[in-house]
Amino acid sequence: MRVGIIGAGPAGLFAAWQLSRRGIEVVLFEARQEVGGISRSFVWHGFTCDLGAHRLFSHDEAVLRQLLALVPMHRHMRKSKLYLAGRWIHDPVNIVEILYRYFPITAMQIIWGYLVRPRQGEEISFNDFVNRRYGQALNEFFFSPYTEKMFNLPGERIAADWARRKVRIAGPLDFLRESSRKHFSYFYYPQQGGFGAIIEHIYREIQDHVRLETPVIGLELQGNEITAIVYEEGGIKKRESFDHVISTLPLGTLGRMLGYDFSLDYQGVDFVYLLVDKPSVSSNHWIYFIDHHFAINRLVEFKNLSAWGQPEHQTVVCAEVTNSSEDVVDRVIENVVRAGLVSRQEVADTLVIHEPYGYAVYDLNYSQRLLDIREILDHYRNLHLLGRSAEFQHLEIDEIYANALALAVSLAPLTSVKDRTMENQVSSQSTQPPVCVVILTYNHYDDTQECLRSVRQSDYQNLSIVVVDNGSSDGTPEHIRAEFPQVHVIESGHNLGVPWGYNVGFSYALRAGYEYILMLNNDTIVDSEMISELVKAADADTEAGVLVPKIFYYDDPETIWAIGGRHRVFPPTHIILGQDRPGNMFNMPFYLDYALSCGLLIRRSTFEKAGLFDPGYFFFFDDWDFSMRVREAGIKILFVPDAWMWHKVSKTTRSVPDEFFWHVWGASSARFYKRHYGRLSMVAHIAYLILREAAKGNIKMLPSFLRGIWEEIQSPLGDIPSAESAVLEIQDV
Repeated sequence: MRVGIIGAGPAGLFAAWQLSRRGIEVVLFEARQEVGGISRSFVWHGFTCDLGAHRLFSHDEAVLRQLLALVPMHRHMRKSKLYLAGRWIHDPVNIVEILYRYFPITAMQIIWGYLVRPRQGEEISFNDFVNRRYGQALNEFFFSPYTEKMFNLPGERIAADWARRKVRIAGPLDFLRESSRKHFSYFYYPQQGGFGAIIEHIYREIQDHVRLETPVIGLELQGNEITAIVYEEGGIKKRESFDHVISTLPLGTLGRMLGYDFSLDYQGVDFVYLLVDKPSVSSNHWIYFIDHHFAINRLVEFKNLSAWGQPEHQTVVCAEVTNSSEDVVDRVIENVVRAGLVSRQEVADTLVIHEPYGYAVYDLNYSQRLLDIREILDHYRNLHLLGRSAEFQHLEIDEIYANALALAVSLAPLTSVKDRTMENQVSSQSTQPPVCVVILTYNHYDDTQECLRSVRQSDYQNLSIVVVDNGSSDGTPEHIRAEFPQVHVIESGHNLGVPWGYNVGFSYALRAGYEYILMLNNDTIVDSEMISELVKAADADTEAGVLVPKIFYYDDPETIWAIGGRHRVFPPTHIILGQDRPGNMFNMPFYLDYALSCGLLIRRSTFEKAGLFDPGYFFFFDDWDFSMRVREAGIKILFVPDAWMWHKVSKTTRSVPDEFFWHVWGASSARFYKRHYGRLSMVAHIAYLILREAAKGNIKMLPSFLRGIWEEIQSPLGDIPSAESAVLEIQDV
């Protein structure tokens, strides 16, 4: 199968990348000399600049983790402000602050407008929607000026759809809400290379499939199929045949190639860059200018997103302007001077970049016209639309990626054929069910080495080993390949947390068709009969989907560290069972509430019913969370007393951990209780932990703990990755 893709913006690049990884022959045509479209970055006066403000935020944990795996990124707590009627206010804006800051006249008008607002009537326009919810006064003061400036249309000519997607105002209890696209408290941004670093990473992997400065000028048709793409290369007209065509072009451009006149409007954007002779303009990531008489929609300062490699004594800001004019630079400078951000003398240089297809315009009739256009295009059964311009939607980078992934999966679904590397290790003649051992590493090769040696001495024959390296810097992957050539190594490149790393290995083993997966920490060693005992117990008890061995202390090998866990209702906490008991205790199997993840045998069907681990955790509570979902799916967790392993955990009280440890602990606690028990139980549990740790003398670390809780309360839970989706696939090394 050959797939032709038109346009090397993020949509086209993501689709080409996903398809090429599936072995599909892909050709990507781009008219410009660079890739990335509106998501590209460039260097100007030594500063890495984006085209306007970009950030990565997603409700989809699986998509988020895949994007985070591409390049190292900072996690920022959002810091932004609005300039409204000559005053600075917080963003997201809170109705209480508006009433306080603009008291008495404007505040009273807003209150009165709310009280007498219309309660009935059709919601056709932007104004209809906002007036019914907030009143005409607040709409005219706050909502409509920015929106009308963005679309160059009055509010009564903008569709209510736009208001439904974008309009909300924060209330005094908003800190209890999860983040959403309308209101997010944090986001991610590449550490270096600007937002375009994401695009550049993808481009480097597929650049042999990309043809730059090769504009597509037509399409050849046969019946209800597109048979070929016609393009120019080096001034010569050429054609190539394809089985499928993916278009990221604006719908009007695509329509003309097919002989139609599609009347949909796009709003162009001027990106106006100012080189400023001072270290910074503000401490904000971006600033919104609400008023009609300000040309600027949004202002971003790139140094505040990432200071890496940026000159120290100057800064660059970029203003997004949708109401274009010949004097746009002068207007932008006048705006920032008027707002008190810079003086005219501090502006050392300027640059303007115009993009004609910045935003799809949602006028009153766009919806019906779009339906008509889609009905026409649906006749071409091998034509696929992808991206902001082609789908006529205001999509963020994570949504574009998710759509590209879904399209790639529909065109070229992954099979369950075993990987060649594993196939050589698994005996197809064996009567034993195949087991894949998944070990996660992050530095400390000496621990991994000892773990692998113990697994290799197992008496279980139908066994393969996969090591997922979570971004080690001590050469762990290279050492493993040299000493254990039979072990398959997957390098994630970055440490995105324990559950994310394990999910990479789980997805790999599930796609390879393994019946059992042994999850193993790298700081453990296993008894030579452990795997055999676990599999024997699993075969004997088909209701058990997770099997837990008896886990001893490594440095006190006759003393039990854990055999599982249970939940204590009051005081609320999780209890490790068997801790510090003699090794000759607990000699009968029994069912558990929770399984500790340093060593678990997990049945394939367990993942299929309960999902993989939640990648929203970094560490802590991820195994308790998995256990909860396992039991909710009707699957039992079985302790197997004759299966033994040893864990390198100290019996003595460890030294007080660092702030990162406490931050993650707080975030994980909040996430677990938010998903499984609700906010009341979360408050009770956290209050108990605070009192307990304060009594232990750890009060200095509680601010980090509380900060983790606060951030997680506002974070979306997201969906649990499923076994079928294989969404956590990663390029194997």
